[in-house]
Amino acid sequence: MPSAPDNPPSAPSTPGTSRRRFLSLAGMLAAAAVARAETKKVDGGLAPILDKTPPGRATPLKPAGSRSLRDFARHCTGCQLCVTACPNQVLRPSAGLATLMQPEMSYERGYCRPECTRCSEICPAGAINPVTRAEKAAIQIGHAVWLRELCIVNTDNVACSNCARHCPTGAIHMAPRDSADPRSPKVPMIDTERCIGCGACEHLCPARPRSAIHVEGHELHRTV
Repeated sequence: MPSAPDNPPSAPSTPGTSRRRFLSLAGMLAAAAVARAETKKVDGGLAPILDKTPPGRATPLKPAGSRSLRDFARHCTGCQLCVTACPNQVLRPSAGLATLMQPEMSYERGYCRPECTRCSEICPAGAINPVTRAEKAAIQIGHAVWLRELCIVNTDNVACSNCARHCPTGAIHMAPRDSADPRSPKVPMIDTERCIGCGACEHLCPARPRSAIHVEGHELHRTV
């Protein structure tokens, strides 16, 4: 009886088999493309988007309702309820030794919307006192500072008014860079008496890796 061949001929490919192979290969290629895209943020597929670097604030920012840095530090237990509840990703635990795990504010991932009072509603320790939307919109926790050397109007010679257009209190307006030449490029001017420190200007500034405008905190909050 003849023995079976060592390498029997493979079954001929059918249209269904070829189609499954094609779809499988296409799926693997698509998955690889998605993985590559997730490792590199791009703007319209043309240029990488750099993450923002937090500014070196001389005075940290604390939520409206906390009254002052000293009052906040005395009452906060670092429970993280406000960090978890913040819908705008503004609050994060501090890594400083004196304020370890107590929340601090930064605007790389969002800004403190004037109409949001979530942290003041959830704080169980009295570190952030309850405030209404109207009250919060008038509480100044800090003020904006413009850094001319980082502004794309100066670095890239392009027009930009993001900070002024998105300021909810109208504390920023654009004015000619050269006061003697009204046709010169316009740069932001800040009315620190109207600014509440919400960080909309800092968050939406297109400059990278550092915003050309950032908010400095106040030791003592006040109503504007």
